[in-house]
Amino acid sequence: MQATHQGFRITAIVYPTGADFEVFAQEITEMMSVLGMRLAGLVQHSEQKPGRAKCDMSVRDLATGALHRISDDRGPHAGGCILNSERLLNACTAAEAGLSQQADLLVLSKFGKAEVDGGGFRSLMVKALDLLVPVLIGVPAINLVPFRAFAGDLAREIELSELPSDRQVAAEYLRTICRPVDAAMWARA
Repeated sequence: MQATHQGFRITAIVYPTGADFEVFAQEITEMMSVLGMRLAGLVQHSEQKPGRAKCDMSVRDLATGALHRISDDRGPHAGGCILNSERLLNACTAAEAGLSQQADLLVLSKFGKAEVDGGGFRSLMVKALDLLVPVLIGVPAINLVPFRAFAGDLAREIELSELPSDRQVAAEYLRTICRPVDAAMWARA
């Protein structure tokens, strides 16, 4: 792993498949909470349904614990995206209402299709950046180009496979590199 660079406001965890990052995000946020971090954001929880090609998707609000369902049940043979954009927007609005400068870190499960298209978690990221709250987000490798266009030089990228497999060690490492930035530093930039 590379040493820290204090100028990054967004840390992107790049991964090949969503299932790997989803479990990582759930475990790492639990560890970060145990370490005393005040977390905000939304982490995905998928539930497989017997006889269905697609799972039910929900996001947990890390500040309140509320679980928001964000998928539509379109039947056992549904293909394609089952994300309900309105439900995702409602979850983002609820999470944004609870985001303040008191948060140590905003954690978001994915820079996915909704974010590539200009919606989804983008408003939460912008608010966190305005409040100088660092952001940790999962980015599927397939979405790296649009993520880089959005984040520019504010982001560092870390491959999920490069993080320690011990979740406590990984949480401590991420806590160290995902620190709030000095407002005076950004005023000079």
